[in-house]
Amino acid sequence: MANSGGGVFLPNEASSVTGTWTFTSPVLTTPTITGGTLTTSTLTSPTVTTPTITAPSGSASTGLLITKSGVLTELTGDGTYAITIAVPAGAFLHRIMVAPQVLWTAATSAALVVGDTADADGYFVSTDLKATDLVLGEVLDTMSSSSWGGKEGVYLVAATGRRGPTSSNFGTYYAAGSNIVFSVAKVGAGTAGRTAVSVTYSVGETVAQVVT
Repeated sequence: MANSGGGVFLPNEASSVTGTWTFTSPVLTTPTITGGTLTTSTLTSPTVTTPTITAPSGSASTGLLITKSGVLTELTGDGTYAITIAVPAGAFLHRIMVAPQVLWTAATSAALVVGDTADADGYFVSTDLKATDLVLGEVLDTMSSSSWGGKEGVYLVAATGRRGPTSSNFGTYYAAGSNIVFSVAKVGAGTAGRTAVSVTYSVGETVAQVVT
């Protein structure tokens, strides 16, 4: 590769370079990029393989929506199937969703509850994953009170606008942080069930108040 001054850089010559460079079809294999700044650089059709990028600190890393998800998968035996998603202190909880992919086939029962560390079914109470409560195409969703799904727990009260806990964490503001837990109690043979779940939250950039 060459810079604007016509020089040629060989990989074994130096660990760093300066000036204006044009990279044409470079291949970067397992690079570690920490706090780097590229100014007026041109990368044409680059290939980046399994890079490690260190997240920026300060305001640049805040305010982004983070979504974490998983699939509750029915296995042979009885038991409790759970997916736990941590919500950090100071986060706003934007959305919890549950969407069936395949109905559960447990011979006796398969019941889902959704809550946090303080209340196991605070968001959604016992929900039959075999039929009726949550069939294909239906969704449990905390976003809109008109489409919660009919299995809302004490955290969701449309008449008052309540949408979350009232101690340590307050409504959608998880001041202390917590875990959102999706838990299925399954009894009886059956292996077909698949239920997708997700949590979306953000931690905003702190802005100090002004008192006048």
